[in-house]
Amino acid sequence: MIYPYSDIRKVPLDYEGITSSAFAVQRKDYQDKSGIEKWKECGVVGSNYLLVPNSEVKDLANEIATESKHQWEPMKEYFDGKRFLYFMQSKSEATEIAKGDDISLGMGFWNSYDGSTALQFRTFLVRLICTNGMITKDFMNLMKFKHNNKSEGYEKQIINAAKVVDNCGKDVEEVAGRMRKMVATPLDLNELAYMRNHDLGYLPVTLWGKISTHFFNKNSDKILDNDVTMWDFYNSCTDVLWHDEKPTMASFEHNQIITDNLLQAMA
Repeated sequence: MIYPYSDIRKVPLDYEGITSSAFAVQRKDYQDKSGIEKWKECGVVGSNYLLVPNSEVKDLANEIATESKHQWEPMKEYFDGKRFLYFMQSKSEATEIAKGDDISLGMGFWNSYDGSTALQFRTFLVRLICTNGMITKDFMNLMKFKHNNKSEGYEKQIINAAKVVDNCGKDVEEVAGRMRKMVATPLDLNELAYMRNHDLGYLPVTLWGKISTHFFNKNSDKILDNDVTMWDFYNSCTDVLWHDEKPTMASFEHNQIITDNLLQAMA
C-alpha cells in the first residue's frame, strides 16, 4: 500500500502565463539522495476545495475513540494514492448472532485527495470470529462533509456527529435481527442462482467466481447435508472482500452493496 500520511499541497495550474481556476493536489512521494523533494500529482480540484490530510483524519478517529465509552483499536486502512479509508473496531461490547458467532461495532472514515470521495464518517459491523468488516449505507450511520471552504471547522462537526457511536444500539440490534434471519434461512442452488441473477446481478464475473468458489470450498460438508444458510453465503462475500490481499475501492463498495441488498432481503 502507498504510504498514506505523506505531506500534501494544493498548487495552482497555469500554462504559458495563463492561470487556471483549477488546482493540482500533490503529495510528497520521496526524497532522492540529494535531498530534493519529489512530489506526485494525485488530483485536480477547484480553488475552494478543502484539502484534508489523511493524518488529520486518523487523528480525528483516535480522538473520537478516546472520548467514546467503547474501547477501540485500529483495524484496517487503505490508500490508493488518492482515496483513503481508516477503520477502527470496538473491543468492549459484542452482540450474538448465533452460538459462538458475535458481531461488534466499527467506525470508518473516508477521505480523498481528488474529490472522488466525500469526507465522511460511518458506523459498520465486524464479525468477530473472522474479523470480517460488514459495511452498510442503509442500516447504520453515514455522515458526509463537503470538501469546500464552507466545511472549515469540520473537525468539531465530525466529533459531534460521531458521538452516535455511543448511541447506535437500536441500529445494531436491527441489523443483528436481520442477520439472525440469515442464520435461519436455508440456501439451495436454486436460491443461489436467483440471487446471482437478481439481488447480486451487478457483481463482476471475476468477483462472483471468487465468492462462489470460497463459498463452495468452505461449506462443502454443509452443502452435502443441506445445512447451508444465507449467513454462510453472506460471510463468504465479506470474507473475500474484506481480506483481499490487493483491495481496491470497489472491494469496499461491493461489500456495502452486498450487505445492504442481503439485509434488505431479510425484512
